[in-house]
Amino acid sequence: MGRDTPLSADQDVLVDANIFYAIGQPSNPQYQRFRTAVQHAGVVCKLPRRVIGELGGPETDRVRTALDEGWAEIIDAPSPTDGDAVAASDITRRTIASETDQAEHEVEKTDAILAGLAIQYVRDRSTTSVVVLTDDQPARKGIENAVRAQGYTDAITVYGLADIIGDDPGDSMRLI
Repeated sequence: MGRDTPLSADQDVLVDANIFYAIGQPSNPQYQRFRTAVQHAGVVCKLPRRVIGELGGPETDRVRTALDEGWAEIIDAPSPTDGDAVAASDITRRTIASETDQAEHEVEKTDAILAGLAIQYVRDRSTTSVVVLTDDQPARKGIENAVRAQGYTDAITVYGLADIIGDDPGDSMRLI
């Protein structure tokens, strides 16, 4: 691949739908680079059920390929009775609402859930490191705010797709 990735096998990696939209179908070079980076790092991407729903279900090519090849798995949302996860989700939702000038109840729930899942994974699974992958800048800021407010900055990191596969100008559409 010629590029180091910040991913490693000792991390839980939670992935937002926008990452799978960005990498496209399995025949897309970005999909192939992402799959290679994930497989070389030895991680299994965790896809919340809500993310799967946003992507059109588990039978879409991009999801089915990842599941069949073993570099992704479907996970459940955090328990609504988990106070830390709910607090992290609330902080994320408020930040996203502020960043996008939306009412809190209009903020996409999946973005807020990722923060709660990250906190829950570190706390309940004895995971030393959780990575959240999202290219949604308001969500990224919200998750980072929640992580900081809850005191998990040493254990949870938020990255975008370019952090994993780099920026390849050949991936951009070219108009002729």
